[in-house]
This record gives sequence, structure tokens and C-alpha cells, in this order.
Amino acid sequence: MLKKFLLLGSIAISATTFAKYEPWNFTILEGSLVKSNFLPDGWGPSKKETLFEIQGTTRYNLLDLYWFIDRTNVFKDSNLSDKNGSDNNYTYAEFTPRFSIDGLTGKDLSVGPVSEWFIAYQFDYDNVNSRSEWTGKKDGLRKHYIGIGNYISIPEMKYMKFDYFKTNLYARYVDRNYGRDENEWNGYMFNIAYGGTIYQFENGMKFGFSGWVDYDFGAKNNSSSNQTHDSLQWQNQVRFFLNNNLSLSYTYQINNHFSAVDQNSSNRNNESFGIHYAIMF
Repeated sequence: MLKKFLLLGSIAISATTFAKYEPWNFTILEGSLVKSNFLPDGWGPSKKETLFEIQGTTRYNLLDLYWFIDRTNVFKDSNLSDKNGSDNNYTYAEFTPRFSIDGLTGKDLSVGPVSEWFIAYQFDYDNVNSRSEWTGKKDGLRKHYIGIGNYISIPEMKYMKFDYFKTNLYARYVDRNYGRDENEWNGYMFNIAYGGTIYQFENGMKFGFSGWVDYDFGAKNNSSSNQTHDSLQWQNQVRFFLNNNLSLSYTYQINNHFSAVDQNSSNRNNESFGIHYAIMF
């Protein structure tokens, strides 16, 4: 899962507010166990799934980095997955570094609500060999995106405070895509990612929120009548933070032409429940 012009999104578990460039740094690592229902699938019916996810967020001087790795079907002998009893598990990952243009130039480039600008890159990957019976292909998914991104300052509201809000606009280079329209620049993606606090209790517990939007557009699809020129995924999550490390979540995701195809369950919305453990250093 190379884009050219960016405004992207990362992820969310801290209450750190991102402002204009300065030489500070932090890293957050988080492990999650997620139970999903009605996962969309352009190759077949929607499924239930249990996956393990590890993700990281780092800000170190010029670098603003987010990444995650998902491993599906982690309980092979339970009814928590429609792949129960099979070895059909796979890995999906995204790697999304951004580099501060403000820091590179040594200038404050903030304008209006935009507090910082970035050169942005994203790489999407899966090990499709374990999914070849679905796609008929064994060449997997490798997509590169490159573009420009930013952080946007959102004024604090009465019942909601944004800890971060960022956007990216990318051009997309398709290296591998299950044998479809490969080895070419093809389309763009606009991304938004955000997160914040809804309410914090005196004992430190709190309700938070996060979300992201991925809108792919401008693709020229030549190999299949079921492919689409655009697709949209919009995910929103509510979390209850028991302390600085442990949290519980409910997530709902809207899907339109999932995986840029209009077939099978590609337009099925899905929900998931998660338990998360994070450390910050």
C-alpha cells in the first residue's frame, strides 16, 4: 500500500501539539490487538479479522516519521477470524517519513493556519504471496508516494482540542499492484490525519479521538473495467485512555472503492475494537 505532491497523515496517541519547526524530539511505540468486523475486500466477501499491529511515531529535528506493520490472522485456531484454521495470514505495512522544509531552509515558512511545511514520502507494502489464491498474482503491492505536506493549527473548541492536524498531497508511482498498471506514475493521493482530546478527568484518564482520510484520484486504469479512477477511505476512532500507556478504542471506517476497484465488498464500511499499549521516550 512514490506520490509527488503531499499533505499526509500520521497517527495518534499523544497529546503533543505540533507547532513550527524547532529542534525537539520524541518517539512513541505502540502495540495493538484489533478485532475487525466486515473488512472490505475487492477480491471477495467482507470478512472478520483479528490482527496485531505495531506502529511508531517519531519527531527528531527535521524528521517527522510515522510507520505501522499489520499482521493478520494472529489467532489461527479461534473463531475471531474468517481465516480460522488456515495459514492465510499476511503482512501489510506503511512507512511515511516527512522532512521539515522550515528546518532545511532555516526559515519560518508558516502562513495563516499552516505552521510548518514538509517534503513527504510514503511507501505501501504487502506480502501478496500468501494471498495469491485471491488475486491470481504473486507480485504483491509496492506503491511509492512523494509530495508536500504540512501541520495546520486548529483553534481549541469548547468540547474538543486538536493535538495535531496534518495534510499531505502526493503523486503516486505504482511499482507492483497485483499485476495491474505497474511501473508507472499513476494518480495522486490527498491525505488528512488528525487527533486530539475530548475530555480529561482529574485522575489522568481521558477520552480522545483520531482519524484519517485517504482520497486517491486521477488514476488512469487500463487493465480492468472494474478498476476505478478514485477511491476514498475515512476512518474515525474514539479512545479511552486508562493511563499514559493503556487504552481501549472503537473505530468506524467508511470505504468507497476500497483498493480502487468496484467489485465484491469494496464499498463495505467496517468497524473494529482495539486494546493498545504505548510507550513514549
